[in-house]
Amino acid sequence: MNEIRLARMELRNFKGIKQFTLDINGLTANVFGENGTGKTTLYDGFLWILFNKDSANRADFSVKPQGKNGNDINYLETEVVLHLLIDGRPKILRKMLEEVWTKKRGEASKEFTGHQTSYWIDTVPVKKKEYTDQINSIIDENAFKLLTNPFYFCTQLKWEDRRKTLMEICGDVSDADVIASDKSLAALTDILSGRSINDQRKIIAERIKKLNKDIDAIPIKINELSRTLLSEDVNYQVVEENLLAQKAVLRKIEQSMTDASQTAAEYRQNQQDLFKLTAAMDERKKELDAGAMAGLNRAIDEKSKLEGERYRVSAELSSSEANIKSSKANISDMENELVTLRARWNSENEKQFVDPDPDMFICPTCQQSLPQEKKETQITQMRANFESTKAHALAKINEDGKAIASRINIRKNELEELESKLILTDLKRSELAERLTELNKEIEAERQRTFGANYEADAKYSTLQAQFQALKTELNKPIEDQTSELIQRKNEVAEKINELNKVLNNRDVQIRTQERIEELKDEERSLAGQLSEFEGHKYLIEQFVKAKVNLLEDTINSRFEIVKWKLFKVNINGGIEECCEAMADGVTWPNVNHAGKVNSGLDIINVLAGHYGCTAPIFIDFRESVSRIIETKSQVVNLIKSEPDKVLRVEVA
Repeated sequence: MNEIRLARMELRNFKGIKQFTLDINGLTANVFGENGTGKTTLYDGFLWILFNKDSANRADFSVKPQGKNGNDINYLETEVVLHLLIDGRPKILRKMLEEVWTKKRGEASKEFTGHQTSYWIDTVPVKKKEYTDQINSIIDENAFKLLTNPFYFCTQLKWEDRRKTLMEICGDVSDADVIASDKSLAALTDILSGRSINDQRKIIAERIKKLNKDIDAIPIKINELSRTLLSEDVNYQVVEENLLAQKAVLRKIEQSMTDASQTAAEYRQNQQDLFKLTAAMDERKKELDAGAMAGLNRAIDEKSKLEGERYRVSAELSSSEANIKSSKANISDMENELVTLRARWNSENEKQFVDPDPDMFICPTCQQSLPQEKKETQITQMRANFESTKAHALAKINEDGKAIASRINIRKNELEELESKLILTDLKRSELAERLTELNKEIEAERQRTFGANYEADAKYSTLQAQFQALKTELNKPIEDQTSELIQRKNEVAEKINELNKVLNNRDVQIRTQERIEELKDEERSLAGQLSEFEGHKYLIEQFVKAKVNLLEDTINSRFEIVKWKLFKVNINGGIEECCEAMADGVTWPNVNHAGKVNSGLDIINVLAGHYGCTAPIFIDFRESVSRIIETKSQVVNLIKSEPDKVLRVEVA
């Protein structure tokens, strides 16, 4: 077994320790001191030089000394030197953190630019990787924490990882071994078919859930189908006879409607012919009038066109005037916006950052004032945020102003075009008015010399008029219209036929529905059988888990002196759930007192040391509250609160 012991540790400017040497020569030691003297800092330094973390497993903690104002003290080197005995052979590790101050060209003073860390192994300077590889070759970081901190295993590891580690230490029990231990579990071999218990349990849970869901849905489906069944018997033969009779009546009505439709078609044709004759007579009148009034019609047509053009020009003129007015208003509004933006820019530019009250910076955890460095950092960040917001606001106002100015130029160009167009349109309206005045005079003169046409003297018009009178006389003869009555009777009979067809169609639906209900009942019985089978499999697996619980817990607990492990818990519904919880004297770990936790942790470390084949120094904080600790092969460093000891005092056993 590898043995790692702490021979000597030197700390210089590390956290609150200015200079201290812990010289214990690989032996168990007691370190006395009142609160704040640096007992826990020793353990922090021990872990920092090895893994760059503190006793709380944090990598971002501060190792530099701080003044009364909470700020780091500059120009100091923080250093830890560790003298180890590894299987009796000495190994010296040294790690130093120092500030880097750089003087830039053209400046009188240096400024802080960061930190640098230096490493040594057996007094030989090395690179970080070589240093880290050397430590990893001695012991793995996680294993080291498990072997040096009695609380680490039960507080820092997840229960799944604790359980996995215990299985690695004591060995798991195979499913075959568990089945062989109880004859009642023999059937599980065929049920598993090569699958693991966990996989089979998931399959069974899924199948039972689905079967229950399917079984619960069947009564609902049966109930819905049952409600669609008729409560009274129907004589379907009588229904079929009534259907045939109604179809015969429908055929007679449709024949009568065909005859009436033919008569109506002839009447509609005569109406269309009469309309065509009327149109032909009107067209002939126009031809006769056109010959007699050609000059007057030409003047009237031209007047109509010019009046339409004058209306269009007037509308265009009104639209241009409205657009000009709107553009001027828009330009005025945008110019007002520019004035407002300039005022906003001046107001925003005058804003200045006001430093907040330093007393407002309070730690949310301890409710104490933050260190001055953190206050200044936050104020600097607030000032930067203010300046950034201000610059963004000014840039946004400038951007908006440029956009508005661009739109004003565009709108002014459009306004010039509209005003030019308005002048041309008004000129066009004046020209149209003058021409319409002239046309009115021409039309009046043409009417005074024009006489109407004589239609009766035209042979073609007289022939059309005679045909019109004959056809009109034929249309005026009375005709009996039964169309509406026939349509009503047809609709009534069709409705009866539709109702009868529904009854006959329902007969087939009733038969299929009853057959479906029986199918669902058969399916329900089949699913119930499957459910019973899978619940039997589930019971066997639960019995398997209980048997495995007994085998595992007995095997694992036999390795420990104080701690007993609870690896499974029984739920209210009787199911078994995996867990990994340490107990001492029947009390679960969270409820064990500090002394019990320390001794339980040492018990765990003893077993882990045997598993990893290695021991390492164990640091026990608040050792004053533990009257006795169990024996361990590891070196122990007890950190003991002692009010009389204003500085650290070391006793070697």
